[in-house]
Amino acid sequence: MKLNHINLYSHDTEADRAMFEQYFGLHTLVVRGSKMAIMQDNDGLVLLVNNFENKLDGFDYPRQFDILHIGFIQTSREDVDALYKRLSTDGWEVQAPRNAHGAWSFYFRAKGGYFIEVTTLTPVRTEEAYQENSQ
Repeated sequence: MKLNHINLYSHDTEADRAMFEQYFGLHTLVVRGSKMAIMQDNDGLVLLVNNFENKLDGFDYPRQFDILHIGFIQTSREDVDALYKRLSTDGWEVQAPRNAHGAWSFYFRAKGGYFIEVTTLTPVRTEEAYQENSQ
């Protein structure tokens, strides 16, 4: 099974679309005004950012967007630092990179209200590995 798409609620779909293109290499497939942008990465994953406020009625969607984030894996600590420097230089409010759970990472808030994590691969410790119940 392969993850096909991610759809995120955004306060600013245009700013988020531009950010994903500029810093993460996604390319835009469709823009529907300020309501939605559909993008894709080089592996075929589709990312949608939408501002369908009316669709939140009756849906228990978290209003605290700090719990929502997506992550981008970088191949090295130097790559994480380089992207941190680009974002900082361009005026983004970016948390300084740090060791977290054995990975080198930082977070920043997208204009759409959710967070983006940039990180090296997080090692899974043996005691944390999923063990299917064989009973």
